[in-house]
Amino acid sequence: MRVTKTAVVQAASDIADEKGLNNVSLKAVAEKLNIRTPSLYNHIDSLDDLLREMAHNGMSKMNERMTKVSIGNYGDTAIKSVAVEYLNYTIEHSGIYETIQWATWHGTEKTEEIFGNYTSLLLTLIRSCNFKQEYTNEILNLLTSILHGYTTLQLRYAFSDPDKVRKELCNAIDTLLLGIHQKYDQ
Repeated sequence: MRVTKTAVVQAASDIADEKGLNNVSLKAVAEKLNIRTPSLYNHIDSLDDLLREMAHNGMSKMNERMTKVSIGNYGDTAIKSVAVEYLNYTIEHSGIYETIQWATWHGTEKTEEIFGNYTSLLLTLIRSCNFKQEYTNEILNLLTSILHGYTTLQLRYAFSDPDKVRKELCNAIDTLLLGIHQKYDQ
């Protein structure tokens, strides 16, 4: 079997999702691929490089999924569908989500670019609600805070009862949107 960079990143991602980010090591990835650890350096520069690649891949896939569920929707409906998809991704890929959070502190220009795609999607959805332009960034900060905060706090419960956590997220988003509309509607 020929090992590629894609295979190395996927093996590391699988380990993160199965066992958590703390269990991702070059040795563990090499064992999963049935190769010697030094062979990994043909594809990556370091463990940090591998973690960033995992995060970039995960962020891109998460963005694609959120964009896909927003198509054909606008306003509050689109925001809620994207919020649920954000949660769905974190439930399915909790280790990669953890890696994405690590990358926000240890990222590169590419990390910022991919994160920019995420915020761009949210800004587009916020604008579809027809709020005053001057409040867009404030609303973006509120929305991203609740998405990340709620997901992080509830993730451990989402594995045992994902439908309940999705419903509660929708209620939290409804409450947030109600407050935002009361404060920021034109």
